[in-house]
Amino acid sequence: MLPWEYHPELTKDRLVKVAQLLALGRGSAVDRFDPAIGDDKWTLGVCAYNFGCFQIIQASETSGFEWLAVIDPSKHFQFSISKIPMRFWRGDPKEPTVKIVAATPLEQLRLDLEPEVLVDGILFRINVTTDMDGALLDASFVALRNGHPETIWLIPLAEAEPLIVMLGEERPEGRELPPPRVGDLGEDLDERVIDSSASPRKD
Repeated sequence: MLPWEYHPELTKDRLVKVAQLLALGRGSAVDRFDPAIGDDKWTLGVCAYNFGCFQIIQASETSGFEWLAVIDPSKHFQFSISKIPMRFWRGDPKEPTVKIVAATPLEQLRLDLEPEVLVDGILFRINVTTDMDGALLDASFVALRNGHPETIWLIPLAEAEPLIVMLGEERPEGRELPPPRVGDLGEDLDERVIDSSASPRKD
């Protein structure tokens, strides 16, 4: 089945944008990775996960992403697409982890969103696969039933338009600075010499 056959709100465009946000987060982690200061695969994985969460949080607060929301901002991060709970993980989409197949409390209450939509007992996830350096290779929509993938749909990132996130126009207020001094450089040097000679000596 295709994602939107499970629920019409799970559109191709929305899933692509979520995958692009995760790619941005992971790309930032790869760019900052530095074994010279002690980074290893574990720190890369932690940063990639945190940065991906941050991208989703940031986008959910901007115009054009009204369909995206954060349910749980903790380390058990969970977001939603039009109130449909979702999570993401890295690994083999055919072999989801024990944690990722476990329903969250909200999902346990939501296992039947609408009688006419085939979501009874289904959990929705985004899976990412990476290269040797940790950069995102592919992303897939995964529908889990009874802990096993029922549908794995490769998200067409290669066909996607560049992601644009319109951040708010608010800017932090700048600090007022005194006007610059304008004059002859020689005068400024003379003043420094005078100030230096006037300073009391310290024995």
